[in-house]
Amino acid sequence: MNGAHWLVQTLQQRGVEYVFALCGNGLKPFLDACVDLGMPVVDVRNEQSAAYMADTWGRMTKRIGVVAVSAGPGHTNTLTGLANAFWDGGPMLLISGCATTDTRGMGHFQELDQVGMAAPVCKYARFVDRIDVLEHEFTNALGASFAGRPGPVHLTIPSDVFSAQMPHSAIARLQETPSTITYVDPQAPGDPNLICDAVEQLCNAEHPAIIVGNGAFYADAGDALAQFSDLTHIPIFSNMWSRGCIETPLDAYVGTTFGGETNGAFANLAEVDLALVLGAGIDYRVGYGRPPVFSESVRFIRVDVDPNELSKTIEPEIGIVGDPRSVLEGLNDAGKSHKWNHQAWLAKVRRSREALLAKWAARGHEDVTPLPSIRICREIQPFLDQDVTFLLDGGNIGRWAHMTLWNRHPAHWFTCGASGIVGWGVPGAVAAKLARPDKPVLLLSGDGSAGFTITEIETALRFNTPYVAVVAHDSAWGIEADSRAPERRMGTVFGKIRFDRVAEALGGKGVYIEHPAQLAPAIEQGLAADTVTFIHVPTELGGIGYLDGQYTEQE
Repeated sequence: MNGAHWLVQTLQQRGVEYVFALCGNGLKPFLDACVDLGMPVVDVRNEQSAAYMADTWGRMTKRIGVVAVSAGPGHTNTLTGLANAFWDGGPMLLISGCATTDTRGMGHFQELDQVGMAAPVCKYARFVDRIDVLEHEFTNALGASFAGRPGPVHLTIPSDVFSAQMPHSAIARLQETPSTITYVDPQAPGDPNLICDAVEQLCNAEHPAIIVGNGAFYADAGDALAQFSDLTHIPIFSNMWSRGCIETPLDAYVGTTFGGETNGAFANLAEVDLALVLGAGIDYRVGYGRPPVFSESVRFIRVDVDPNELSKTIEPEIGIVGDPRSVLEGLNDAGKSHKWNHQAWLAKVRRSREALLAKWAARGHEDVTPLPSIRICREIQPFLDQDVTFLLDGGNIGRWAHMTLWNRHPAHWFTCGASGIVGWGVPGAVAAKLARPDKPVLLLSGDGSAGFTITEIETALRFNTPYVAVVAHDSAWGIEADSRAPERRMGTVFGKIRFDRVAEALGGKGVYIEHPAQLAPAIEQGLAADTVTFIHVPTELGGIGYLDGQYTEQE
């Protein structure tokens, strides 16, 4: 058994269902092994897409997303997806091939320091220079990916190492039954004394708030959070672009973090005197925990399964090492004996959110084209009450969606993550369908975002992963164009692409919206169809800044 066959069989035994890949230099032995052993390979047209698929798979399923690519440019094309997994704490393994070790350092084909390029955004990255260390390096990489906060790992494996005979001892260990490669909730309940202190402080605070992030998703903390919400009536924010655990609307949930016109409740964070942060980073999305987003006197209680996360950016008043679900269960137990009185404060925060929605309530009801972005979101909203996997990719349309659609934040809604990147949605929808094959997939994308990887429509059709993409087409990088006066929009506007026709040319179905009343029926028909449906929606070039009266002209 050679190294490639050993690696593929090991991945299969650990529960890996798919490898997202693109062939090329150094990868042939690995792909041959996938053929021989029946490992499904989702092969793409751009390595960037393969990385986005692996990232999406890992962050949706809590299992390792595996991407395999060739040397040099194949490797460099994956780095954005790798970085995305790093920013958002997603489990991912990048396997990159390369030419044989005997000519390494002599300028062989596509020679690069691939490990050095990947290492800054990986929890573990190694060059496997000989067959007898392959088992060791693979085991270390997988362990690192799921230790504490999950994240990406990388192995560069030369073709001669893939082709070399595996040591008999490693082959013998294949007969054992290893555990599936998945994130396992560590069930760390946290220090009970600190939990009691946290309950006392939260109960006595005048204006507390809760911020939940990826850690709450990985810990399956949704039920415990809902119980704590019913008990305390403390306003709850979810970190924008994080994975969610709020499956149904909660009275205390007031939307995602981020300022401006995205969420009217966000401004109330300046009044918060104590914030409970559950598995979330205190980063740019919450103003780094500093003024003007928070007051100088604000205090933080931080809960994270990774102790290294507790003191990042802000030193907490109380730092609890534990998984958010277990700690919330402890908070619920300790909190039952307390009298909570935060209803008036919650009502104020809710009014702030509702005031922003009321500000735009009259906008976008006219039956006109191009459609206002808020009208597109309103047409989509009823479908989100169904069990639909929802993906959001785009800047300007993303702002409107976070404002109007985020009355909850369930695990089957998915965004780019903390990077704020655009262009992952078209390939990401393939992985999302593979992850939840019995549920329809709906992607809301801007036209700039959709243009990145549009040819992966063919990939989706080839692997029978149907989905519906609603493309808001304003012929611009809308969020950037919106921030500029019309005469200063150089570099932010572009020409028209008929995404409906492109989809048809690639084998899918295309729909062009000529009247707003056509959008909802087109989505409904697309979700029921066994193909990829791209719905091209002419969209008003005028985002939140434009409609707020900052600019009075459009291109």
